[in-house]
Amino acid sequence: MTTDELRYDGQVALITGAGRGLGREHALLLASRGCKIIVNDPGSAYDGSGNAQHHVADEVVEEIRQAGGEAHANYDSVEDGESVVQAGIDAYGRIDIVINNAGIITPETWSELTLESWRKTIDVNLTGVFSVMKAAWPILVEQRYGRCVVTASPAIYGAGVAAYAASKAGVIGLANSLQFEARKLKLDIKCNVIVPQANTRMVQELNSNISASRVAKGKSELKSAPAEILERMGPEKVSAMVAWLVHSQCQAEAKVFEAGAGYFAQINWARSAPLFATEKDGVVGAPLPEHIRDGQDTLHDYASGDMPRSGDGAMGSPNALERVFGHLKQDQG
Repeated sequence: MTTDELRYDGQVALITGAGRGLGREHALLLASRGCKIIVNDPGSAYDGSGNAQHHVADEVVEEIRQAGGEAHANYDSVEDGESVVQAGIDAYGRIDIVINNAGIITPETWSELTLESWRKTIDVNLTGVFSVMKAAWPILVEQRYGRCVVTASPAIYGAGVAAYAASKAGVIGLANSLQFEARKLKLDIKCNVIVPQANTRMVQELNSNISASRVAKGKSELKSAPAEILERMGPEKVSAMVAWLVHSQCQAEAKVFEAGAGYFAQINWARSAPLFATEKDGVVGAPLPEHIRDGQDTLHDYASGDMPRSGDGAMGSPNALERVFGHLKQDQG
């Protein structure tokens, strides 16, 4: 293993939701490598309720300072991104890294989910990322440099928390779009996504509330993972990936990475072999549903397909698009 330590000296990282769990571990790791940290956390409950507990951000700041690092606390909600970002500028005059970690989750199942809870979750988890990045973006553009990470969740694969899953899928599209903007401007700004899995306070309190709800309905308690598994799922086992993604050496763009328990993997979109339904029977007009039915083997053939490039806003591989639209170029001379 290389002994060249990755450092962040002279840089400033804004980390939202950094008072506990994953955000706290991200902050401690980066601070130990020379990064100045804006510890943002209003200190609300896992579902966004309750009185603000500013001490959670203060405690992380104190821990960083006791270890010889530099940090500043901010208690604004990510829904007020301008205030969050301004706190970083006021404290250190610049922001180089933005880690969007703040999030809430409500325990309602689909049948129980209300529009109020849906909006509350989207407002923090998705619109909150928009708000922070909208405020930070002009700073990164002026610097012509920045590293951004947004936090998704395994819930994107399907879970019994629809609002949370939708919000976390949404941040992937947002990150891809930000990367598109950076490429267009030819700036050294990299935006990527982390899909973490860890035994955090949010997970613990959510499971506790779900168990209590099940018992109240006469059902059994929610089964917990074995203790030895939970011990390996600490949030500190995720932060190495985040630290790499926000380093100046990292050139990843619009990529999605899983992380948990020391396990890491990159996720990519997969596109099957292209089905040219209109050519199957010499059809010139709109394809028929029967063409799709009869093309199932092609649509399940990933070996002959490709992997779309996230952040380019295009559908279809270059070869497929050439086959579909190439004749138009010929006709137009």
